[in-house]
Amino acid sequence: MNEIRAFERRMGGRWTGVSFHRQIPRDTRKVDQSMPFCKAVTVSNTGALTLAREDINCPGAWRSFGWQSEVGSSFMDKIIRRTGFSQPVAEKLIRETPAIDDADIVGVTVGDYETPDILISYLQPAHAMRFLLLWQAVYQSTLDVSISSVMAVCGSVAAGAYSTQKVCCSFGCPESRRQGGIGRDRLAIGIPTGLLREFS
Repeated sequence: MNEIRAFERRMGGRWTGVSFHRQIPRDTRKVDQSMPFCKAVTVSNTGALTLAREDINCPGAWRSFGWQSEVGSSFMDKIIRRTGFSQPVAEKLIRETPAIDDADIVGVTVGDYETPDILISYLQPAHAMRFLLLWQAVYQSTLDVSISSVMAVCGSVAAGAYSTQKVCCSFGCPESRRQGGIGRDRLAIGIPTGLLREFS
């Protein structure tokens, strides 16, 4: 999709196309081993890859993509341990994290530049500022976003941008910072591709 490459050149940074599937594409690169979704965003730098539920080893992503209604006690304990949240706070934040409400979604392709549903980037602040300047030039308003440190890339950014068709941001979560390759000077942002024509 030429408008994605044009947008990437204009904004700077690297933008990764993400597509959600109701049927796994036939001609697609599958992963050799399971991984968190946030790591797949980084791994896709070497080429697009498609993940089904069994290819993702993170209950947070399962919940975010509508493949599991709850995250499970072990994942909950991990969130509590790494954030210092109390259990009621962790449960509330998980409930508030976006999840895709479509039981037909069976897989996700990361690194799709043909027909992606959303774009994700791990942006440096200067590139984020450039995007914000463009946003305000087009919409003549501030960009309102909700930011969470729980299931940051899979839920707050990917599922959020897909479900709401709005720009979603996150500074990451302990898991995505540890496994997803998000540098200390980066923030995660998701943009529905339907908005790209507004920025051309």
